[in-house]
Amino acid sequence: MSEQKAARILIVDDEVHICRNCRKILSKQAYETEYVLDGRSALEKLAEKSYDVVITDVKMGRIGGTEVLKWLRENHPETMVIVITGYASVSSAVELMKTGAFDYLPKPFTPDELRQVVADAVEQQKIVRQNRRLMQEPYQHMPRLSHQLIGSSPQIRKVISMIQKVADTDATVLLSGESGTGKELVARAIHANSSRHDKVFFGVDCGTLSGSLLESELFGYRKGAFTDAQKDKSGIFELADGGTVFLDEISNTTPDIQGKLLRFLDTREFLPLGDTAHRRVDVRLIFATNRELNQMVAEKSFREDFYYRIYVYPIYLPPLRERKSDILPIAYHFLGQLNNQRGKSISGFDPEAASRLLNYHWPGNVRQLRNVIERAVILCETDTITIQDLPHLSDIDDIERLMECVPETNAELIRIKKEIRQKAVAKVEKNFLLNALEQNDWNISRAARQTGMQRPNFQNLMKKYGIRPSSG
Repeated sequence: MSEQKAARILIVDDEVHICRNCRKILSKQAYETEYVLDGRSALEKLAEKSYDVVITDVKMGRIGGTEVLKWLRENHPETMVIVITGYASVSSAVELMKTGAFDYLPKPFTPDELRQVVADAVEQQKIVRQNRRLMQEPYQHMPRLSHQLIGSSPQIRKVISMIQKVADTDATVLLSGESGTGKELVARAIHANSSRHDKVFFGVDCGTLSGSLLESELFGYRKGAFTDAQKDKSGIFELADGGTVFLDEISNTTPDIQGKLLRFLDTREFLPLGDTAHRRVDVRLIFATNRELNQMVAEKSFREDFYYRIYVYPIYLPPLRERKSDILPIAYHFLGQLNNQRGKSISGFDPEAASRLLNYHWPGNVRQLRNVIERAVILCETDTITIQDLPHLSDIDDIERLMECVPETNAELIRIKKEIRQKAVAKVEKNFLLNALEQNDWNISRAARQTGMQRPNFQNLMKKYGIRPSSG
């Protein structure tokens, strides 16, 4: 993926010192900034080339911020517009936000306030641009990937690179990552890109089988080996000869099973239950876990010798929240699949829905994202998914879900407690802001005074949660 170009910003104000100050404030960031002193010059500049963000004063002679905004909405709707205005014209700025401006800054504003609102605008512009591009590239026209991993973030590119390096070897692979990150998908990708691709792939969830049942499933048994063994049964290792076996949630296996798997890894031989003759097979093993195995080793709940035997080629799958640039491509991938399955022709997500998808925490990762898109496709009654079709993406749902979790390790307990605390604080802060704004007719200055906060701090808290005057 090519490097991101510096955001291009145009400053429009009839006071030259304001233009120069804005340019100086933004010079510390990797932005390309220019300025003009009137609306007509701005329109001429905008006709020559595109800008990511336009910062414009409201009143500037015959052609002011309103005309600049209107021209941009008609000709360059992806451009983010920030309105700067004197206190007496705040109401005009709010009206402009209702007609498409991204945000406004009342004069005088601090350097930090300007830098923050521009950074927010640049980030939102990237979301809008990516969403528009994906909407114009239907799923059926996207290239089919042998690994079926969607995204171009550095994190997923690293995973793909590691798959490519290890696939055509017989090295044992250990996949780690949170639930829902796609560990089985990666295991299948390794198999599909290996010399075993035309042989069988077996996926086994070790978390759903007890020790004795898992042993009989893997190694098979002979008639009479136990009470219900009415006839011989071939195990998965025997059936998968020449292919690949994926053992998911290996942390749930007993030390006894781990010992037998350790011997199998060393010799590729196993003994079916009730048999006296060892069998030898050619099977590649891929393991996966959503727990910290090294910590389990330290706690003596996982065999150390087995851990080091499977820790040959570890691949870490990052959670979705750590590769946000992949969220929309994955969402469109699922949307294309679900359109085909349900006979719908939904073209994509509107900007607000796209922003909600990108800013959500995704505790359930890719699996949760697919479920959310499926629910949205069912609910959607137009050709575009809106925020109303995503009713369950809220902090309160996350808090309730997290409180139902049963942590299995101290590290997991610490992580869940931290998430609950962060989300609960966020909920309280949002309610605090909305209550203060509603009681003061969405006048930020009055709301800040009533709550005892400095106006810049109150406004920064609003920006943190994407609350704007137009929300009222």
